[in-house]
Amino acid sequence: MDFRLLGWASIILAVIATSPWWLRKLNSLTFKTKDKRFLNLLKKLRPIHKVAGILLALIAAYHGYLGLNGQIKWHTGSLLYLSFFLTAVLGVINYFKKDKRVFKGHKAMSLISMLLFLLHLLEPWALGKWFGIW
Repeated sequence: MDFRLLGWASIILAVIATSPWWLRKLNSLTFKTKDKRFLNLLKKLRPIHKVAGILLALIAAYHGYLGLNGQIKWHTGSLLYLSFFLTAVLGVINYFKKDKRVFKGHKAMSLISMLLFLLHLLEPWALGKWFGIW
C-alpha cells in the first residue's frame, strides 16, 4: 500500500475525528441553529469521533513507517504522531475518568495536533531544514 494513500486516509479521519468540535464551534459562531437534525448529527458523530481517532492513530503510524521505509527519523510526522498519540491517550483517560482537566488537555492537544498536521502537510522536512537535525 502506498504511504500517500494512507496520508489521505489520515486527513479524512482527522476531519471526521475533529468534526464534533468544529461543527459545534462553527454553529455557535455563525448559524446558531438549534435544529434537531443538526443536534442529532452531532450526537451521532460522538461515537464515530472515538473510532476515527483510534483509526487515525493506527493508520498514521503505518503511514510513517511506509513513508520512511521502516527507518526512525525525527520528522514533522514523528512530532505529529506523538501529538496524536497523546491526544488519544487523554481521550481514553477522559472516557473512563470524566475529568474536566483531562478533557481540556485532550482538546488542547487536539488543537496542537491539527497545527502540527498543517505543518506536516506544508513542510514535512521542516525539522531538518530549521534545526539541521540530519
